[in-house]
Amino acid sequence: MSKKIDRGILQGDSLSPLLFVLCMDPLSRKLNEKYTKVTLKTDAESHSTNHLLFIDDLKLLAKDSSTLSAMTGEAKEFLEVIGLEINKEKSATNDTCCEDTA
Repeated sequence: MSKKIDRGILQGDSLSPLLFVLCMDPLSRKLNEKYTKVTLKTDAESHSTNHLLFIDDLKLLAKDSSTLSAMTGEAKEFLEVIGLEINKEKSATNDTCCEDTA
């Protein structure tokens, strides 16, 4: 049995993470230049960013829904240009307007 692959590389290929980083770098730079960063705190440190990239995931971080919407639109446009799309079944938004009291 054979299957035709129209684009991309096989899942699990060792080149996948490197190619993802190379493809996403222009978007990462654009988001950093254009949008305000939020502060993420851990027990020991704080880091400011407006997005996170890991393996094949993109997480957008914003202080309000209008900024998040603008960032999402920017990401969708960029991904379309490079032949990728957001999988709506695997995507979600979270409102973190309230402080964590734990």
